[in-house]
Formats: sequence, structure tokens, C-alpha cells
Amino acid sequence: CQYGYEIPKNYNDAMRLDCQNGNDKWAQAIKEEMESINSYKVFTNHGSTPPPDHRKIRVNFVFAVKHDGRHKARLVADGHLTATPLESVYSGVVSLRGIRILVFLAELNGLEL
Repeated sequence: CQYGYEIPKNYNDAMRLDCQNGNDKWAQAIKEEMESINSYKVFTNHGSTPPPDHRKIRVNFVFAVKHDGRHKARLVADGHLTATPLESVYSGVVSLRGIRILVFLAELNGLEL
């Protein structure tokens, strides 16, 4: 649940909730997302053919309700099915809390930063 609305887990669940609630809010959200995707020509074949060893990537809808009650649907790809590029580099993020602890320990041990 989000802001008092039940959030569907998939497309069929969204259609069930629309039927149960007697409205078409999730269907409208899906329609808006698909219109947006079609306007950007995301799934247009540009004349090339995929290599013989290609993997199809599944897509799923992710549903949410905004704080003002708008129903949103986003079409997302299961990107974890693709191989990690060799040139990618992991970049860790340090929390402010971690830096404070580090500075505190350095000060306790008389270390200069």
C-alpha cells in the first residue's frame, strides 16, 4: 500500500484492482507510459538484425502512487540479465556518518588528516 492505495505487483494485478475498484486508474497509467515509450520510438527496429547469440531482456511494469494521488506505471527492463561491461568501474559512496566516525577515530588517535 502507498498513500492508502493498494499497489499492484504486475499487469494482471493492476487490471484486477481496476475491476475491483470500478475505475481505470492503473489502465490509464499504463496507457500513458506506453504512449510515452512509443513517442520516443524505443522499440523501433532501425534496420539492423541482432547477433545470433543475443539475449532477450524481459520488461516489467513497476507501479506507484504519487503523494497527490496520481497513479504511475513505469516499464523497466530486467537489466541484470545482461553481462557487465568490462570497462565499468565500481564507485562506492561514503556516508556522512562514516566520515564522522573516521574523523573521530583519527582525532582520538592523534592522527592528522
